[in-house]
Amino acid sequence: SILDICSTAFPQKRLKWHYRSRFEPLISFSNKNFYDNDLVTFPSSKQDTKGIGVDYFYVDGTFDRKTKTNRVEAEKIVDLVFENIEKYPERSLGVVAFSMSQQNLIDKLIAKRRQQDPSKESFFKSDKAEPFFVKNLETVQGDERDTIIFSVAYGYGSDGRFLHNFGPLNKKGGERRLNVAVTRAKFNVKLVASIKAHDIDLSKTSAEGSKLLKDYLDCAE
Repeated sequence: SILDICSTAFPQKRLKWHYRSRFEPLISFSNKNFYDNDLVTFPSSKQDTKGIGVDYFYVDGTFDRKTKTNRVEAEKIVDLVFENIEKYPERSLGVVAFSMSQQNLIDKLIAKRRQQDPSKESFFKSDKAEPFFVKNLETVQGDERDTIIFSVAYGYGSDGRFLHNFGPLNKKGGERRLNVAVTRAKFNVKLVASIKAHDIDLSKTSAEGSKLLKDYLDCAE
């Protein structure tokens, strides 16, 4: 990246003040794994409970290698979107998928649900200060919302095999994309996955992004 190039010629300084996360669990993973526990954070008086901090949702989904999607996860994401609109109508909301294919499927299913239930249409207005979005790891940088819902999508196929292919996370610098994604929320992260931390076998992947995904799943669980 341009930052890597600049780091060879310019002195480096780290911005230490982290203001986005209103609750410590939202930033503690990145603080430990990316910032040497050096960030100045602001502990909350509230504990990590549902709707605050990090929530983990395990679903019995399979990854379709042909379409590169996980339909069960996508359907769970749509349910969570509408549950959050019902429960926290004042909170801004964003959805992040780990792949563009999963992003497109979630977008399609949300559009279908909106047609079936138009009572929530005011929430989806684009002229809000922080409008609803569905993005992927590659496009979410710079965004922040009160609640972020994640779809990992990758996992076991219908043949029972888990290939440990995590898309952008397998690429060089994939760990940075994960860091960006998991620090977008101000109040709550909802992580939806068809795998658990112990499913990721580090002997089958050398990518730093995959290793950190395993750690993040462990923290979320």
